[in-house]
Amino acid sequence: MLVAALCHDLGHFGKTNPFLVETGHDLAVRYNDKSPLENMHCATLFQICSDSSSDVFSMASSAQRKEARKVCISSILYTDMANHFKLVQDISQCSEVHMELCEEQAGLTELMPEYTSQVLKEQKATWIELFLHLADVSNPLKPFGICKAWASRVLDEFFNQGDEEKRLGLPVGMMNDRDKVNRPGSQHGFINFLVAPLVTNTVKLHPSLQELTGQMASNLKSWRDVWVDDLKPSAEEIEKKDSDIQRLQEVADGLRLRTGAK
Repeated sequence: MLVAALCHDLGHFGKTNPFLVETGHDLAVRYNDKSPLENMHCATLFQICSDSSSDVFSMASSAQRKEARKVCISSILYTDMANHFKLVQDISQCSEVHMELCEEQAGLTELMPEYTSQVLKEQKATWIELFLHLADVSNPLKPFGICKAWASRVLDEFFNQGDEEKRLGLPVGMMNDRDKVNRPGSQHGFINFLVAPLVTNTVKLHPSLQELTGQMASNLKSWRDVWVDDLKPSAEEIEKKDSDIQRLQEVADGLRLRTGAK
């Protein structure tokens, strides 16, 4: 997983999969329009490892190498946002099935044998798919200064692609039009509709991660404040965002309290 995390964006050149598919890029052709970037990142990792001087798995047995390759490929391919909503659905269903067990585990400092076997071990394949993707979209879970700086860089990359889409006469991606997208406003939607469902369901299953939801709720409020200063929206628009913030804060508080934290 650490090697996969290090290598999950190897060779990335600042364009999205939909752009590669739309333009008929060589990577889209090579990988039949299915996660062309992520497939390229995986292939690049193992091309590097094919050289004995840079093979991070050189001390592993044949069986260990097969397992490592399986983990790297699975986790990197699941960083494709095309898999996001299915992953949210999968972990949501998992949290419902194991709700009572996870609630009991949340109040303890040591792992229960039942939680270890039924959640951590039995669902191992799901966690391999989940955690690198979670880390990949974890910008809203970091202190706001870091969150804001990275969001700016990501948006710059999107806007550069949007400029290229306009130049080529292609449909401009929803987040890619620098003339229409408000930076702080865009982060509200990103957190509220994409990141929050992933994070809250993950924390339900992994109670020790509950601090992530608190930071996420705090960042949503900070983005709201920047948005108000930047756009001077109407009271009705502010009220709608405040409602989303309050709802997320209540979820974060509930997940914190079940661990016994104050």
